[in-house]
Amino acid sequence: MKTILIMAFVVLLALIVLNRQREYLRDPLATVYRNNVKQDGVEVYQNYSNDILLIKEDDPGADRILVQEWNQMPATPERLTCIHWMACLTDADRAAATPLAWTGKGKYDPKVTMTNRTVSFVDGDGAAMRVELR
Repeated sequence: MKTILIMAFVVLLALIVLNRQREYLRDPLATVYRNNVKQDGVEVYQNYSNDILLIKEDDPGADRILVQEWNQMPATPERLTCIHWMACLTDADRAAATPLAWTGKGKYDPKVTMTNRTVSFVDGDGAAMRVELR
């Protein structure tokens, strides 16, 4: 029995290491600001590369925004599997996602800046979003 548990742990660890770009773990200490106003009810998930996933659960449905370093374009992930309040898994390292719909005039410029402590961008409504990671 002990050998089976050790083998299961090794397999699980290998899956985690191989899929580290696809796995987003919840960061309960992260804070989200929209136009410098702290947002309540927004869950922040972060992967190995400090890409972020924001999920806001509300009555009409879940609002999801994914910002990845490779393209720096806020988008809605097309396929996402989540264990509520714990972790989410995207379909690939570079997740298939639909860019946010732009409601302003002219071309959408999300002005994404990403560091290991802060991610900021402009959402589809033109609001300045800032996520402070801990």
